[in-house]
Amino acid sequence: MSPSTTTTKRWRGLAALVVDAVTHGSEAIERIQKETAARPFGILEQIPKVAPVSKVVHTAYDASVGVVHGSVRLVARAVGGAVSLAFDIAEAPADPTKPSQ
Repeated sequence: MSPSTTTTKRWRGLAALVVDAVTHGSEAIERIQKETAARPFGILEQIPKVAPVSKVVHTAYDASVGVVHGSVRLVARAVGGAVSLAFDIAEAPADPTKPSQ
């Protein structure tokens, strides 16, 4: 295995590690945000006069947190895929039929 192949494998590994860290970190933060918000919403949802509005706001809050963190994970995966593609292109052998520039 050549030194450049080893280096590329390390960079690929680092890129995968960063994508995993962002993905799992976002999942954990989303869970914590929803659990933390559930406490006051739970109390408000027990008060008859504000319960209906509280439930709507709680649902909207959870949905928005889910969309934001889903977007973070989507972008992380897309960037990871783009980095992987860039490595594939960089590692591709040169086409001997094309004139060099």
